[in-house]
Amino acid sequence: MESLMDAAGPLGLVVLALVDSTSMGTLVIPVILLVVGQGGALRVAGRTLLYLTVIGVFYLLLGIALLAGLLPLIGSFGHLLAAPQVMLVLTVIGVLLVIWSFRLDPKAVAERGGDPEAAARRWTGRARRASGQPSLLITLALTAGVIEAASMIPYLAAMGILAEMDVGLASGSLLLVGYCAVMILPGALLCGVRVLLGSRADAFLDRVHEWAVKNAAGSLSWVVGIIGVLIALNTVGPALAWLTGGAPS
Repeated sequence: MESLMDAAGPLGLVVLALVDSTSMGTLVIPVILLVVGQGGALRVAGRTLLYLTVIGVFYLLLGIALLAGLLPLIGSFGHLLAAPQVMLVLTVIGVLLVIWSFRLDPKAVAERGGDPEAAARRWTGRARRASGQPSLLITLALTAGVIEAASMIPYLAAMGILAEMDVGLASGSLLLVGYCAVMILPGALLCGVRVLLGSRADAFLDRVHEWAVKNAAGSLSWVVGIIGVLIALNTVGPALAWLTGGAPS
């Protein structure tokens, strides 16, 4: 896994943060708030920024907590990750992630009789109800953060990269600040568009909303698949060598 983390590094963190920036909580809901919000453009943008700030801080604190738990574990048991038995388990996990990614694909969900955009419609209703009250916006942001934490594959991958970079908790926390800033940046930029253009931005924001809804489920499928492939490719060599009685590479 070390070669994977070395190859990813800061660039991998930026890519994962950009993927996280297109999720339901960081892009779809902010666009909904910008579209359905009542009042002047500055007021609507300000309330949307409040939402983005809360969800950004939530992810930052969660990330620091995860990193604080990972660093001691890596220091104490990191050498065990090089064991061929662990490599075999990781290879299996990588393959299972790839298989799962196909099931997460919106087309596969639709073929099974599911609705890949059902979650987006539920969040649209929640955002409409919360758009006019700051206290409800804060609750909405925390709720979105907690619910999305259950499927935060990119964020967990970023935690793994940070832990393997051996940057320490202080430096890792600073990197997490940058990660979370990139994660909410597209939504913040759209707030600026709303302020500058006012109601003239409605058509553009509607198109962004449609794109985000259609791609939110698909992007998770792609990320899960890519992470699964990377894990499998970087662990299959030592795993096969152990299974066949050869020397691990």
